[in-house]
Amino acid sequence: MIIEICCSSLASFHKAIKGGASRIELCENLLLDGITPTSGFLKDVLDQTSVPVHVLIRPRSGNFVYTSKEVKTIAVQIEMARSLGASGVVIGALNKDHSLPLKILKNWVKIAQSLDLTFHRAFDQVINPKESLKKIMDLGFNRVLTSGQQVEAVQGLDLLVELQNISKDEIIIMPGGGINDQNCELFFKSGFNEIHLSAKGSNKTGKCEPISDLKIIEKVVASTLKFS
Repeated sequence: MIIEICCSSLASFHKAIKGGASRIELCENLLLDGITPTSGFLKDVLDQTSVPVHVLIRPRSGNFVYTSKEVKTIAVQIEMARSLGASGVVIGALNKDHSLPLKILKNWVKIAQSLDLTFHRAFDQVINPKESLKKIMDLGFNRVLTSGQQVEAVQGLDLLVELQNISKDEIIIMPGGGINDQNCELFFKSGFNEIHLSAKGSNKTGKCEPISDLKIIEKVVASTLKFS
Protein backbone atom coordinates (compact mmCIF):
# COMPACT_ATOMS: atom_id res chain seq x y z
CA MET A 1 0.00 0.00 0.00
CA ILE A 2 1.21 3.47 -0.88
CA ILE A 3 0.34 6.35 1.45
CA GLU A 4 0.97 9.70 -0.20
CA ILE A 5 0.98 12.70 2.11
CA CYS A 6 0.44 16.17 0.69
CA CYS A 7 2.87 18.57 2.37
CA SER A 8 2.97 22.35 2.06
CA SER A 9 5.57 23.05 4.75
CA LEU A 10 8.72 21.55 6.22
CA ALA A 11 6.78 20.88 9.42
CA SER A 12 4.31 18.68 7.54
CA PHE A 13 7.11 17.05 5.57
CA HIS A 14 8.96 16.02 8.74
CA LYS A 15 5.79 14.55 10.25
CA ALA A 16 5.04 12.67 7.04
CA ILE A 17 8.49 11.09 7.01
CA LYS A 18 8.38 10.28 10.72
CA GLY A 19 4.93 8.77 10.32
CA GLY A 20 6.04 6.40 7.58
CA ALA A 21 4.66 8.03 4.43
CA SER A 22 5.45 6.12 1.25
CA ARG A 23 5.56 9.24 -0.90
CA ILE A 24 5.32 13.01 -0.61
CA GLU A 25 3.30 15.32 -2.81
CA LEU A 26 4.96 18.69 -2.36
CA CYS A 27 3.14 21.99 -2.83
CA GLU A 28 2.71 25.38 -1.22
CA ASN A 29 -0.37 27.31 -0.12
CA LEU A 30 -2.61 24.40 0.73
CA LEU A 31 -5.26 26.90 1.83
CA LEU A 32 -5.79 27.60 -1.89
CA ASP A 33 -5.70 23.86 -2.74
CA GLY A 34 -1.99 24.03 -3.51
CA ILE A 35 0.33 25.68 -6.00
CA THR A 36 3.83 24.87 -7.30
CA PRO A 37 6.46 24.98 -4.52
CA THR A 38 9.50 27.20 -4.87
CA SER A 39 12.73 25.66 -6.06
CA GLY A 40 14.27 26.45 -2.66
CA PHE A 41 11.58 24.55 -0.77
CA LEU A 42 11.87 21.61 -3.15
CA LYS A 43 15.66 21.52 -2.75
CA ASP A 44 15.34 21.53 1.06
CA VAL A 45 12.98 18.57 0.95
CA LEU A 46 14.96 16.56 -1.61
CA ASP A 47 18.14 17.06 0.43
CA GLN A 48 16.49 15.51 3.48
CA THR A 49 14.85 12.35 2.19
CA SER A 50 15.13 9.40 -0.15
CA VAL A 51 11.34 8.97 -0.08
CA PRO A 52 9.88 9.73 -3.54
CA VAL A 53 8.77 13.34 -3.91
CA HIS A 54 6.14 14.28 -6.48
CA VAL A 55 5.77 17.98 -7.17
CA LEU A 56 2.43 19.67 -7.74
CA ILE A 57 2.73 21.86 -10.82
CA ARG A 58 0.05 24.53 -10.62
CA PRO A 59 1.06 28.17 -11.18
CA ARG A 60 -2.02 29.66 -9.52
CA SER A 61 -5.15 28.76 -7.62
CA GLY A 62 -8.59 28.74 -9.23
CA ASN A 63 -9.69 26.88 -12.32
CA PHE A 64 -7.62 24.61 -14.55
CA VAL A 65 -8.17 26.48 -17.81
CA TYR A 66 -4.78 28.01 -18.55
CA THR A 67 -3.68 30.84 -20.79
CA SER A 68 -0.88 30.29 -23.30
CA LYS A 69 1.48 32.10 -20.92
CA GLU A 70 0.46 29.84 -18.03
CA VAL A 71 0.93 26.77 -20.22
CA LYS A 72 4.53 27.86 -20.83
CA THR A 73 5.01 28.57 -17.11
CA ILE A 74 3.88 25.04 -16.28
CA ALA A 75 6.36 23.65 -18.81
CA VAL A 76 9.17 25.59 -17.12
CA GLN A 77 8.07 24.38 -13.68
CA ILE A 78 8.00 20.75 -14.85
CA GLU A 79 11.56 21.14 -16.09
CA MET A 80 12.54 22.74 -12.75
CA ALA A 81 11.17 19.78 -10.80
CA ARG A 82 12.86 17.30 -13.13
CA SER A 83 16.24 19.04 -13.05
CA LEU A 84 16.27 19.23 -9.25
CA GLY A 85 15.69 15.50 -8.91
CA ALA A 86 12.00 15.09 -8.12
CA SER A 87 10.62 11.61 -8.71
CA GLY A 88 7.44 12.83 -10.35
CA VAL A 89 5.13 15.70 -11.16
CA VAL A 90 1.43 16.19 -10.59
CA ILE A 91 -0.16 18.06 -13.50
CA GLY A 92 -3.44 18.62 -15.27
CA ALA A 93 -5.50 21.07 -17.32
CA LEU A 94 -8.91 21.51 -18.90
CA ASN A 95 -10.41 23.26 -21.88
CA LYS A 96 -13.20 25.78 -21.29
CA ASP A 97 -15.78 23.06 -21.91
CA HIS A 98 -13.98 20.87 -19.33
CA SER A 99 -12.65 18.46 -21.94
CA LEU A 100 -8.96 17.54 -22.02
CA PRO A 101 -6.47 19.79 -23.90
CA LEU A 102 -4.67 16.81 -25.40
CA LYS A 103 -2.03 18.73 -27.35
CA ILE A 104 -0.98 20.69 -24.25
CA LEU A 105 -0.91 17.60 -22.06
CA LYS A 106 1.09 15.64 -24.62
CA ASN A 107 3.75 18.36 -24.67
CA TRP A 108 3.99 18.41 -20.88
CA VAL A 109 4.36 14.64 -20.81
CA LYS A 110 7.22 14.94 -23.31
CA ILE A 111 8.96 17.58 -21.17
CA ALA A 112 8.58 15.42 -18.06
CA GLN A 113 10.43 12.60 -19.85
CA SER A 114 11.03 9.75 -17.37
CA LEU A 115 9.23 11.34 -14.41
CA ASP A 116 6.31 9.60 -12.74
CA LEU A 117 3.14 11.37 -13.91
CA THR A 118 -0.01 12.01 -11.90
CA PHE A 119 -3.05 13.73 -13.39
CA HIS A 120 -4.34 15.85 -10.51
CA ARG A 121 -7.83 16.69 -9.33
CA ALA A 122 -8.66 18.70 -12.41
CA PHE A 123 -10.00 15.26 -13.27
CA ASP A 124 -12.85 15.88 -10.83
CA GLN A 125 -14.16 18.58 -13.17
CA VAL A 126 -13.60 16.81 -16.48
CA ILE A 127 -16.53 15.86 -18.71
CA ASN A 128 -17.07 12.19 -19.55
CA PRO A 129 -14.71 10.91 -16.84
CA LYS A 130 -14.61 7.33 -18.11
CA GLU A 131 -13.69 8.32 -21.66
CA SER A 132 -11.30 10.96 -20.33
CA LEU A 133 -9.54 8.34 -18.23
CA LYS A 134 -8.83 6.31 -21.36
CA LYS A 135 -7.31 9.38 -23.03
CA ILE A 136 -5.14 10.06 -19.98
CA MET A 137 -3.97 6.44 -20.11
CA ASP A 138 -3.07 6.85 -23.79
CA LEU A 139 -1.02 9.96 -22.96
CA GLY A 140 1.20 7.90 -20.67
CA PHE A 141 0.19 9.03 -17.20
CA ASN A 142 0.95 6.66 -14.33
CA ARG A 143 -2.00 7.60 -12.13
CA VAL A 144 -5.02 9.81 -11.60
CA LEU A 145 -5.67 11.56 -8.30
CA THR A 146 -9.42 11.89 -7.90
CA SER A 147 -12.27 12.08 -5.40
CA GLY A 148 -14.61 10.43 -7.87
CA GLN A 149 -15.89 13.88 -8.94
CA GLN A 150 -17.34 14.54 -5.48
CA VAL A 151 -16.25 16.89 -2.70
CA GLU A 152 -14.85 13.92 -0.79
CA ALA A 153 -13.68 10.54 -2.03
CA VAL A 154 -16.07 8.62 0.24
CA GLN A 155 -18.98 10.18 -1.66
CA GLY A 156 -17.34 9.38 -4.99
CA LEU A 157 -16.52 5.75 -4.20
CA ASP A 158 -18.89 4.28 -6.82
CA LEU A 159 -17.21 6.20 -9.66
CA LEU A 160 -13.77 5.46 -8.21
CA VAL A 161 -14.49 1.75 -8.38
CA GLU A 162 -15.78 2.10 -11.97
CA LEU A 163 -12.60 3.93 -12.94
CA GLN A 164 -10.54 1.25 -11.22
CA ASN A 165 -12.28 -1.39 -13.31
CA ILE A 166 -11.59 0.54 -16.52
CA SER A 167 -7.92 1.02 -15.64
CA LYS A 168 -7.18 -2.73 -15.77
CA ASP A 169 -3.89 -2.12 -13.93
CA GLU A 170 -2.65 0.08 -16.80
CA ILE A 171 -3.00 3.22 -14.69
CA ILE A 172 -3.35 3.74 -10.95
CA ILE A 173 -6.53 5.27 -9.56
CA MET A 174 -5.49 7.07 -6.37
CA PRO A 175 -8.41 8.26 -4.22
CA GLY A 176 -7.92 11.60 -2.51
CA GLY A 177 -10.16 14.16 -0.84
CA GLY A 178 -11.28 13.92 2.78
CA ILE A 179 -9.41 10.67 3.44
CA ASN A 180 -8.27 10.16 7.03
CA ASP A 181 -7.57 7.53 9.65
CA GLN A 182 -11.29 6.95 10.15
CA ASN A 183 -12.19 6.05 6.56
CA CYS A 184 -8.96 4.94 4.86
CA GLU A 185 -9.72 1.23 5.25
CA LEU A 186 -12.83 1.64 3.09
CA PHE A 187 -10.55 2.33 0.12
CA PHE A 188 -8.20 -0.56 0.87
CA LYS A 189 -11.17 -2.91 1.13
CA SER A 190 -12.39 -1.60 -2.25
CA GLY A 191 -9.14 -2.63 -3.91
CA PHE A 192 -7.18 0.63 -4.04
CA ASN A 193 -3.44 0.31 -3.40
CA GLU A 194 -2.65 4.02 -3.15
CA ILE A 195 -4.38 6.81 -1.25
CA HIS A 196 -3.66 10.52 -0.93
CA LEU A 197 -4.26 12.72 2.12
CA SER A 198 -2.90 15.82 3.82
CA ALA A 199 -3.70 14.55 7.35
CA LYS A 200 -4.44 18.09 8.50
CA GLY A 201 -4.22 18.65 12.24
CA SER A 202 -5.14 21.58 14.46
CA ASN A 203 -1.67 23.14 14.38
CA LYS A 204 -0.66 25.69 11.75
CA THR A 205 2.53 27.32 10.52
CA GLY A 206 3.28 31.01 10.92
CA LYS A 207 1.68 31.49 7.50
CA CYS A 208 -1.49 29.74 8.72
CA GLU A 209 -0.76 26.64 6.66
CA PRO A 210 -2.28 23.51 8.21
CA ILE A 211 0.32 21.10 9.55
CA SER A 212 -0.06 17.36 9.06
CA ASP A 213 -0.91 15.43 12.20
CA LEU A 214 1.61 12.72 13.05
CA LYS A 215 -0.93 10.52 14.83
CA ILE A 216 -3.27 10.52 11.81
CA ILE A 217 -0.43 9.53 9.51
CA GLU A 218 0.74 6.77 11.84
CA LYS A 219 -2.78 5.35 12.13
CA VAL A 220 -3.27 5.34 8.36
CA VAL A 221 0.10 3.69 7.79
CA ALA A 222 -0.61 1.10 10.51
CA SER A 223 -3.96 0.27 8.91
CA THR A 224 -2.19 -0.88 5.74
CA LEU A 225 -0.74 -3.84 7.63
CA LYS A 226 -4.18 -5.45 7.63
CA PHE A 227 -4.17 -5.53 3.82
CA SER A 228 -0.55 -6.33 2.98
